Amino acid sequence: MLFQRLSQLRRRLLTAGGSAAVVALSAGMLAAPAHATDDYPTKPVTIVVPYSPGSASDTTARFISEKLGPRLNVPVVIENKPGASGTIGAAYVGRADPDGYTLVLTSSSTHSATPALFRNLPFDPTEDFKHIIRVVTIPMMLVVKADSPYQTADDLIKASRTQPLNYAYGSSTSQIAGATFNKVSGAEANGVPYKSQPPAVTDLLGGHVDYLFADLSVITQFIQGGQLRALAFTDQARSEVFPDVPTMQELGHPFDLVVWVGLAAPAKTPDAVAERLNAEITEILKDPAVAERFQSLGMKLAPNTVAEHKAFTLKQREVWTQRAVDAGIEAQ
Repeated sequence: MLFQRLSQLRRRLLTAGGSAAVVALSAGMLAAPAHATDDYPTKPVTIVVPYSPGSASDTTARFISEKLGPRLNVPVVIENKPGASGTIGAAYVGRADPDGYTLVLTSSSTHSATPALFRNLPFDPTEDFKHIIRVVTIPMMLVVKADSPYQTADDLIKASRTQPLNYAYGSSTSQIAGATFNKVSGAEANGVPYKSQPPAVTDLLGGHVDYLFADLSVITQFIQGGQLRALAFTDQARSEVFPDVPTMQELGHPFDLVVWVGLAAPAKTPDAVAERLNAEITEILKDPAVAERFQSLGMKLAPNTVAEHKAFTLKQREVWTQRAVDAGIEAQ
């Protein structure tokens, strides 16, 4: 359509003898697409969450969308596409039009750990995406059912050496966390996979598995409600929400895995769109009410620039891949 209009105007100007005007008009019209993002967005924006409702990614996406929609003056819609450790939803966005209207809630599970777990990953976690911003980091907690006989992490480790236990995992990161725990502590346990962490929590509560490493945001309500017992924390310092729970380091087990959650778009999304979204979300995270909501679930605000986040995701891919190798996990 653009070139049809250009041709029609060019013929009119040539008839009038205005060749110089034609050159100027052509250059201006051909440059127009470069400014196509000036009015972004003009329609609803979708954030794909590659996990089930109730997951850390889902919770983060819904917090952000509540505030982002009014700032962009368009609806921001959440679409859950769970399965295959988050790779189904991530691959979907990696193939989407790079126009800024289809985004994905990324995490250390989908974009750091997956290369170590899947031989035929349907996307490249760094090359197929434009990583926009890191939103939060989320330490993990080792938990058991409240009526479990294991009062401490050492109780669980000792019991596993007598009879192998079963641990649930609902993400790539919780899988690597469970395997790392076995490696550094000498625990004997078999991993049981789930589509996401909430179903894994359900089976832990039902007594179908013995323990779970889960994002604090997913299990905080169950610990506070007395349904789960927290045994160990994965961050370097104790949780402000659960200050009585020791860290893995305190228990003598080297363990420094912390989950991150961010936002990304398809790789060829215009830089102007990425910078706009980064700026808007950074402002959202400055709101004390938003910060309080995240922090009440054990999430730590961790916004960064687009350039910083690109470097961060590259480094985290190395970190989680090495942890998987160290834990003896082989890609499937």
